[in-house]
Amino acid sequence: MVFQLELQPAPPLHLTPQCVVHTGTVRLFETGTLIHTSGAPAERFGFFLPNTHPLPEDAPEPQLWAEMHLMTATAASVSGDFPFGVAHAHAAYVPDPRHALHRWLHLTAAAHPARQVRLGYRITVQSP
Repeated sequence: MVFQLELQPAPPLHLTPQCVVHTGTVRLFETGTLIHTSGAPAERFGFFLPNTHPLPEDAPEPQLWAEMHLMTATAASVSGDFPFGVAHAHAAYVPDPRHALHRWLHLTAAAHPARQVRLGYRITVQSP
């Protein structure tokens, strides 16, 4: 299954000159037929954070803390006990897929399928 997603970032919060917090929400949804089995593993997804700056080539790697939480979920009409939610949030600066020289802030996680899931995210970037 491939999730479609819709991002709603908040303005970055600059706690100190070396510490920035990026927050927002992401809505994951499936528009086609949803086949949901009780033993299905969580589906991986990821996205580049909007409103961020690239990591300069000569900059040291910052420390990153990624967090995601479930805000709402809309399940398909099914009977039985099916999990839904998010796990394994991870942030990293990864190369631009358009083959540019810079690396950009990217968030990945895994979500259990549901008709629609709204997640909150927070990434703290601490530069040395």
